[in-house]
Amino acid sequence: MADATLTNGNLPNVEILSKEQAKAIHAQLNRFYKKETSSKKKQKPLLKPIGDINVETKQLKIQKSPVDFDDLKTGMLFSLDPTGTVLYAKSGKERALCLNTMSPVPVGGASVYRVFL
Repeated sequence: MADATLTNGNLPNVEILSKEQAKAIHAQLNRFYKKETSSKKKQKPLLKPIGDINVETKQLKIQKSPVDFDDLKTGMLFSLDPTGTVLYAKSGKERALCLNTMSPVPVGGASVYRVFL
């Protein structure tokens, strides 16, 4: 492909290419830019297994009287029943995270039992 040069100082001279030549140049440019952008991505670290797992049993302290969900601060643990079979953590004004399934749960309001470790 010829360089664009100015004739009379105002219009470039451009060589017209066939479709096949244009496709080849386009493919070459795509490979070039793909190589340029892929090398600049920061590599993420690999997750490595910790090793042996120790199972520890802990006793939870569960408040006997229920409190309003809105009274909890973000990050506080709670349960929907006084036995604490399913544990949740408040993650926002109207969101909670189920710790058993690690899934977010929308919350409109509830009476909950605070859980202490």
